[in-house]
Amino acid sequence: GGEKTIAALALLFAIHSHHPAPFFVMDEVDAALDNVNVLKLCNYIRHRSKDFQCIVISLKDVFYEKSQGLVGICRHVETNSSRTLTLDLTQFDKTEQSNGATSKKRRRDSSTETSERAKKRSSISMDTSLQ
Repeated sequence: GGEKTIAALALLFAIHSHHPAPFFVMDEVDAALDNVNVLKLCNYIRHRSKDFQCIVISLKDVFYEKSQGLVGICRHVETNSSRTLTLDLTQFDKTEQSNGATSKKRRRDSSTETSERAKKRSSISMDTSLQ
């Protein structure tokens, strides 16, 4: 699913190959895509990440699994402000590969792994912003 989205992204990336941009911000471009096409998009972005930086706003677990870092914004009720939570996932990729975890298992347990990664991470940086 999501053939129109794939066609639009193909045009975007073709224009990028002719006139490169240093980064992309993609807001829920995966909403209409099925899991197979989301995985293809993730793999393409990961493969081309040496050429550009990409910020993807998504609600799909596949993007969380394939990302190098996560950024979350939440409301801090006591101070009536927003906080950002950042999580560097690059150190966990190396750990998972050395343990021999398979991609099928990672897809099946993606939501559990994301929360486990958050628990394992001892230092999550929190910054107050956007009052």
